Amino acid sequence: MGPQSNYRLNPTANQQPSCQGRPARWVNLGVKQQESNVTVEIEYLAQHLDAIPTLARWHHAEWAAITPHLGIADRIATFQARAHRGAIPTGFVALLDGTVVGLACLVESDIESHQHLTPWLASVLVAPEHRRRGIGSALCERTTEEARVLRFLRVYLFTFNKQSFYARLGWSVLENTSYVGALGTIMVRTLAA
Repeated sequence: MGPQSNYRLNPTANQQPSCQGRPARWVNLGVKQQESNVTVEIEYLAQHLDAIPTLARWHHAEWAAITPHLGIADRIATFQARAHRGAIPTGFVALLDGTVVGLACLVESDIESHQHLTPWLASVLVAPEHRRRGIGSALCERTTEEARVLRFLRVYLFTFNKQSFYARLGWSVLENTSYVGALGTIMVRTLAA
């Protein structure tokens, strides 16, 4: 059985509000995978700037073969540029017991040939030892909720090989295309008003 998630807002006294009065912290209550419970907190990347070098190394390890022209320093700069709240670009991190274990971003455009589509879920990444526990799903849900709060009706993403994962989260295939010479899929998710 796959992960089952239940999310609620978890405002705390010392927390800065995000856009339109919504708290910056979400809690996933009871992600269950093979009889283990995981509680993951999702916070803005802007609250965890110290994690950016580690996230950049993970991102580089995952996607260097596809984007060899980008070094770790380039990825650090990209993530630093996404460390905002309540605006695009923005980023979110997943924390497990206070340790950053994942990342997802909301960006204006992720593929040059499709800049007319906006915004995009991008850079979804979970540390390998924490995968298949619902953390990626929680990051995707929080990021798409941010798009909804920012009054977007749709959000897009590009994936090379995770179409079934995103389909389970409510995404639909928009078109198949190539990016940096490799075939993949652009997906779309319509957001509730």
